[in-house]
Amino acid sequence: MSAQVSLRPLHERDLGDLWKARVDSDAPWSDTSDAARHKLRDRIAASGRLAQGELLLGIVSEGRLAGEIQARQPEMGLPPGVFEIGIEVHDPSARGSGIGRRALALFLDHLFLEERAHRVQLTTDVENVAMRRVAERLGFRLEGTLRGFMPSPDGPRDYLMYAMTKGDFEEARGRWNSTG
Repeated sequence: MSAQVSLRPLHERDLGDLWKARVDSDAPWSDTSDAARHKLRDRIAASGRLAQGELLLGIVSEGRLAGEIQARQPEMGLPPGVFEIGIEVHDPSARGSGIGRRALALFLDHLFLEERAHRVQLTTDVENVAMRRVAERLGFRLEGTLRGFMPSPDGPRDYLMYAMTKGDFEEARGRWNSTG
């Protein structure tokens, strides 16, 4: 039996866990400066509503904060109704258990049904097979390769762009419950 997954606004009490996840991260974009900690505190305070171009929610599994998911819609970056999403399951031992896939499905429901999205997109490293599988299983379509997109200690990495339109969502959503 799989763990129950839900999404919720983040709370001030989550700051310690979220900060630890960033400090422990080996992601090239992980910023552990004092300014980044203050920015995270501000983002948590705005969590649960679309504010300053971001909707940030916590992923809860088995009663505890397991990660975070966000939709970005920067004012000068994307047209209205288009969201770029990011997701992070913090506990490496929980990855691969379906938590991220279930959280992403819940988030897609929210974006398309409540936030009036007409397109949701995500990018992932070409070698992130697990995220690619999740995206494809939920109905995202591969649109192309962003060559030299993400900085890394070994040089820029290629990323893949996936997207789901409102029509793709309506078509794929019915299959989510039948495929687990």
